[in-house]
Amino acid sequence: MLIYNYGLSGEIIWTSHILMGLFFILVGYQTLNNKKINQILSLVLINLGGLGVLYHSHLWYDTKKKLNT
Repeated sequence: MLIYNYGLSGEIIWTSHILMGLFFILVGYQTLNNKKINQILSLVLINLGGLGVLYHSHLWYDTKKKLNT
């Protein structure tokens, strides 16, 4: 198992980053048509969340694949 930083395993870090990305997507979606929050900011949250989820899911999958071979 790969140690990421501060003694935590990579799986814990990747899971927390994936959950944060999903949270950004949720908040961005919920505030998309809110007049108090700029629509561009909501779209930025959705895009950053999506990129974060995809990136950390890829890292997790790629590392698991390398460790198993």
